[in-house]
Amino acid sequence: MKRQPLIMVMILLSFFSSTRGRRSMLSEDDMEKELKMLNKPYVISFKDNSGVVFDCVDIYKQPAFDHPLLKDHKLQFAPRPSSSTGLASTGGSCPNGTVPIRRTLKEDLVRESARSPVYKQTKDTSTVDGLHWRSHALAVLSFDYPVFWQYKLEFARVLFNSNDGTPFQGASAVVEAYQLAFPPEAASLAQIIVVDDRPTNATAVQTGWHIDISLEGDSQTRFMVFWTVDNYQETGCPNMLCPGFVLMNQALTPGMVLPTGTPVTMDIEKDESGNWLVFLNTELVGYFPGPIVNGMSSGTQVQMGGSVYSPPSLNASPPMGSGVPPLPGPYNGAAKFTRISFHGPKGFTYRTTNDVANSTIYNVMVTSTSPDGPEGVAFQYGGPGGSWKQRAAAASVTSATGSSLC
Repeated sequence: MKRQPLIMVMILLSFFSSTRGRRSMLSEDDMEKELKMLNKPYVISFKDNSGVVFDCVDIYKQPAFDHPLLKDHKLQFAPRPSSSTGLASTGGSCPNGTVPIRRTLKEDLVRESARSPVYKQTKDTSTVDGLHWRSHALAVLSFDYPVFWQYKLEFARVLFNSNDGTPFQGASAVVEAYQLAFPPEAASLAQIIVVDDRPTNATAVQTGWHIDISLEGDSQTRFMVFWTVDNYQETGCPNMLCPGFVLMNQALTPGMVLPTGTPVTMDIEKDESGNWLVFLNTELVGYFPGPIVNGMSSGTQVQMGGSVYSPPSLNASPPMGSGVPPLPGPYNGAAKFTRISFHGPKGFTYRTTNDVANSTIYNVMVTSTSPDGPEGVAFQYGGPGGSWKQRAAAASVTSATGSSLC
């Protein structure tokens, strides 16, 4: 199959922050084995206000070190005590030398395995044990958008490219998280994605927030990270669901609830050793080690914005961002990415892309290309969603606008 343009490849990242289609039904023995693999011995544990359990695991025994490429890996930084009060809505944090990792419960596996398969399953063909998300069958992907088997995907994003050929070494933005209501089969995300578009495979690292009930078990807005080295086909996973992301913070962790309506600074940047670091409000959360991401030395593109997905049986797509679409005129409460900045290039061009022509359903609109403006480089995105009939008469479109963002 001919490889599709980069935007079609990277849009899939949103879709694969979920567990849909990656697990077949598990026996009781299988579940017990998987729980033992995922849940490490802990010093103490505590719950957030939604009842999600976090275990304080020895920083040197966290799941990342189960990856064969990290067998001899040494921590690249000293453990971070964090000035934060701890996990949002709890005030809890872990003792020195430990990090908080969301506990996987049997209910999580039951909820996941009970879902109907979304993709055609095939035998795992990964050549490196431990690279992939699960040890059982993985999905075969179709890049023929918008046919994603049983799920519909929508997106509203801004794609940033270097205008001088200098690659990206990182990206950051101030993002607001929102509380949204929709059926449990659907999900809504906002993300920063740094992409290395290689001739055969795209490698990417990302951070952001999502509401994904089938993955998280509740409708809270939670912090998330993700990585892949093969266009999301067999490698990578969200959060700590497979070995890869190295957690360094005693209080901040993937899966934690984010305060809604409060601006949060999210940042991904590469250090001199080739690791990709993830920051939340300027505090180091953890990093993707260079070996995990095939020595990704830089990014060819940065994508920011929102995406949603849901099964056609819902007859409608869920809200994105704040649920309000950006429109010309006075600010109307649409979700925003502000204070956008990049490491690497001196100047940038951008394209806005939105696969729904009806701007009252989803929209994306750049509001400032100047870092000296009140919100710096900024854009608005999102919308309330709507029925499939509303978009049936509107063909997918991509709007493109170029500008130098210096």
